Amino acid sequence: MLAAYIHILALLPLTAQIMRAEPKRDIWLYGAICLAAIGTMIVLGLTGEEVQSRGFTAALHWSELTVIMIFGGLVICKGPHQVWRLAGYIGGYLLLFAVLAAVFGFFGRHVPPTVTGPALYSGWLWAHIGSSLVTYALVTLAAIAAMAYVVQEHALKNRKPTRWSRRLPPLRDSEYMLVGFLKWSAWVLIIGIVSGFALRYVEGNSLWAIDHKMLLTLLGFATICVLIYIHERSTLRGRMAVRFVLGAWLLLTLAFPGVRLVSGYIIG
Repeated sequence: MLAAYIHILALLPLTAQIMRAEPKRDIWLYGAICLAAIGTMIVLGLTGEEVQSRGFTAALHWSELTVIMIFGGLVICKGPHQVWRLAGYIGGYLLLFAVLAAVFGFFGRHVPPTVTGPALYSGWLWAHIGSSLVTYALVTLAAIAAMAYVVQEHALKNRKPTRWSRRLPPLRDSEYMLVGFLKWSAWVLIIGIVSGFALRYVEGNSLWAIDHKMLLTLLGFATICVLIYIHERSTLRGRMAVRFVLGAWLLLTLAFPGVRLVSGYIIG
C-alpha cells in the first residue's frame, strides 16, 4: 500500500492545477507533471508490474504513465492551443485511475498473467503494446477535451461564464484538440491492429478468431474513422462530435483495461 500512497500523493499537485485562478504554462505546472511521472514510475518499480503484464492494475498504471508523458511533451513543446489548461482535469482523471488501482491492488492478491513464449521476444509484441498505450492515451486526452467543450458550450449558451469555464481552453481550441487527438489515435491504432494480428500469428493462434478485445478495438476504430470522415465532409460540430469521442473512449476502455478487469477479477 505504500506504493499506492506515494502514487496518489504524487498526482495531487497536478490535480490541484484545477484550482489556479489562471492556468499557466510555468514552473509549477512543469513540476507537477514531473512529480506525477516520477510517482507513477515509483509505483511501477515497487510493484514490479511489467508493461507486458496482463493484469488490471498494470494496465491502469502504464496507461497513466503514457498519458502523463504525452501531455507533458505537448506542454513542453507548446502543443495544441492551450492544452495546459486541461492539466487539472487530466490530473483528476489520473487520480481516479490511481485510486482504482490501489483498491484492486489491495483486494486482488492473485498474480496476474504475463506474456511468455516466442511472443515475448517478438518485435510485434512491443509494437502492439506501445501502440495500444499511445492510442488509449490520445483518446483519453480527446475525451477530456470533449468534456471541456461541453462545459464551455454550456457557459456560452447561458451567457454565464463560471470560474470553471474560464480556466478551460476556448471552445474552438477544445474542438480542435478533441478532433486532432482522435485523428492521431486513428493512425496509431492502425499499427495496433496490424501488430495484434501479427502477434496472433507468432503465438500460433487463428488470425480470424475475433475475441472481445479485438471486437471492441475494431468498433472503436470504426467510431473514430466515422467521426473523422463526417467532420471532414460536413464540418461536424458540437455535441455530436463529443458523443463520437466519448463513444470511442468507452469502447477502447472496455477493450484495454476493461477486458483485463473482467478476466482478472470476475472470471479469473
